[in-house]
Amino acid sequence: MARKWWAFLLLALILAGGGLYWTWQEATSRLEVELARWSEARRAEGWQVSHASPERAGFPFGAVLNLSGLSVRAPNGVGWQSEGAKLGLFPQDHRQLRLELTGAQRLLQPSGAMPVQSRSLIARLRLDGQGLTLEGDGLRFGEEVAVQGLAVNLFGLDFDIRAAGLAASRLPRLDSFQIAGKLNTPPGTSASAWRAAGGALSIGLAEARAGEAVIQLRATLTLDAQLQPEGRGTLTLVGVQEGLNAVVAAGLVAPNMVGALRAGLMLSARVPPEGGPPRVELPLELRGRRLTMARIPLGVMPPIEWPGAPRR
Repeated sequence: MARKWWAFLLLALILAGGGLYWTWQEATSRLEVELARWSEARRAEGWQVSHASPERAGFPFGAVLNLSGLSVRAPNGVGWQSEGAKLGLFPQDHRQLRLELTGAQRLLQPSGAMPVQSRSLIARLRLDGQGLTLEGDGLRFGEEVAVQGLAVNLFGLDFDIRAAGLAASRLPRLDSFQIAGKLNTPPGTSASAWRAAGGALSIGLAEARAGEAVIQLRATLTLDAQLQPEGRGTLTLVGVQEGLNAVVAAGLVAPNMVGALRAGLMLSARVPPEGGPPRVELPLELRGRRLTMARIPLGVMPPIEWPGAPRR
């Protein structure tokens, strides 16, 4: 009798193991199919997607594809390159792929590539290609920018980018940063094509916080005939004194302009009806690469060299 029980137990273990292996094979096969569909759909839109042959992994706890040399580049030349990646389906939502990026990372740009370091970097890709969520921590872009608690959400033409902390050379250290908005038309294959299609970028809210100082921007930007950004917006400063001190310390304002700018901002500051620290709202304009605030010239923006555009 004991031998029969052992035989039944062994048979049950074999069947269970076979069932797990079959389920894992089916799940990894589906992953390969979904990855191929997603890649082909992006290539049809003008993207460049490449990686080594997927390697199945994760048995028996989950279905995972290991991808080496993953590279994704948009038609405008911006993209991402990862030494390694682990691809799986989200258990809570099988309409999304979970992509954990590992090893050396690089931010691809039209002019070259920037090395990126990170403690963690995980992306969620919608299978319909309409959405992307990226979460990262401890990121360092080259030697100039460090980001903590990065969260990027893209859905269609809408975007929302947030960071719990941001430090960049020649800029005040920020306790938090957010920029949200949308494009009125897809980026297209070139800056000139996007401009010809009436392309515009609407910034619903860009906000930076540093101590008691808060800077908010709402603006609409297009490209001029030279394919340089131009547009108008409104800049709101909360904690005027603290914000100006941070800007001056970073060397963003010429010393001979500090006194007049400080006096003008303090005179314009108003306490909002709901109470709180004084704030000031000022019009911004970018035209011919010249940036002005309330008709006060702030400086000239460096030119953007778009890929494929003739050099001036």
